[in-house]
Amino acid sequence: MLPERSTIPKLLDCLDQRYLLATLAELCQIPTQVPLGPEIFMEPDDPKLVHYVQRVLRPKIQALGINHITDVPRNQLVVRLGDGSSGATLLVMVYTPTQHHNLMEEPFSGKVGTAAPWGYDEPCAFGQGAGQNKSHQAIMLTVLKLLTEQVVPLRGTLYFAINNEGRSSHRCSTEILKALPAKPDFGILLTRTNQAISLGNRGRVDVNVTVRGKATHSSAPSQGLSAIEGANQVLNRLRNVPLEGEHPLLGKRHALAYQLTFEPMAPHTLPEVARIRVDRRLLPGDDPEQAAADMAKAIGELRPYQVTVERGEYMLPALVDPAHPGVTAMRAAHQQMLGKAPQTFYGQGTFDAGGPCAAGVPSVMYGVGGGVFPLGVDFVPISHAVNVAKVMVHTIVSLLS
Repeated sequence: MLPERSTIPKLLDCLDQRYLLATLAELCQIPTQVPLGPEIFMEPDDPKLVHYVQRVLRPKIQALGINHITDVPRNQLVVRLGDGSSGATLLVMVYTPTQHHNLMEEPFSGKVGTAAPWGYDEPCAFGQGAGQNKSHQAIMLTVLKLLTEQVVPLRGTLYFAINNEGRSSHRCSTEILKALPAKPDFGILLTRTNQAISLGNRGRVDVNVTVRGKATHSSAPSQGLSAIEGANQVLNRLRNVPLEGEHPLLGKRHALAYQLTFEPMAPHTLPEVARIRVDRRLLPGDDPEQAAADMAKAIGELRPYQVTVERGEYMLPALVDPAHPGVTAMRAAHQQMLGKAPQTFYGQGTFDAGGPCAAGVPSVMYGVGGGVFPLGVDFVPISHAVNVAKVMVHTIVSLLS
């Protein structure tokens, strides 16, 4: 048994790096990607995710001799380690849907080779999702393997969750938190951060605008009402959405259309319907419903078009006190393992950390680097995977031993 922090270096000598690499290469060969197209969401019970969670990840967890596996709604799993005697609790989450690197060649090769053309002249594992999630699943399986094989006595409780959030909401995290007997003290969301600690990020609400006109042949535009022109008017009016104010750490709000589709798409036909999806970034204190209402007011009447404005999915801002004991433990672990203090940052993107934070579980993000974001080749340096695994072991033992 190795219960004390002073024994962590000896414990880390037992980290099975071969298992980590083999598991990562295997996972990189299994599709979990959101398909390209206007439908940007992926349901937790999508057949790909059901197969991945229940036929790939669950057996790997069971093979480690772990018995405390809880099934959570939305095709999710929570693993529990530790006797809970200290009352300290830590939630670590990894995610399954792959949303980026959609144009990479050989997305499921799982090959290992150098990524020198992209600035990483060292062994790397290639595959769509390698940096976003596959590496972090392999990392946590390796960490669990170490903790169970070495019979590390955790007096606190470690919850390891497989989270299927692919709808850009917090619904999956909400179900996971509801399944736990008590609110965790701290959360770590493993995702690509280039070995830095994300202490916060802006939120986001999708606002869905539908413009309806009347289809007509392009040779006779006066006989119809082109949705293309209506959409253009909406895009111009988005400049009037109120976005005043700025957060000292998270930056500014914005409202940007990122998707525009028309129906029907027929030969030489001016379409009848335009659908616009707008990304409205949120700062702490912003209400998603009010943000959508502000946009509807800015667009206003668009006669003779019919216009509807609806709030879509949203994720809340995240912000964690840099002096939180969990952050302090992670900083110390990173310093010890990598020989230098970790960088911290506040992201401009939107992630799931805002959900647990809003629920009273301060949650940061941490993970590997690599890859050409957002559409290019995806890979993870093996050294990053090993480093993050060691930092996670150090953090877990420090907080829960």
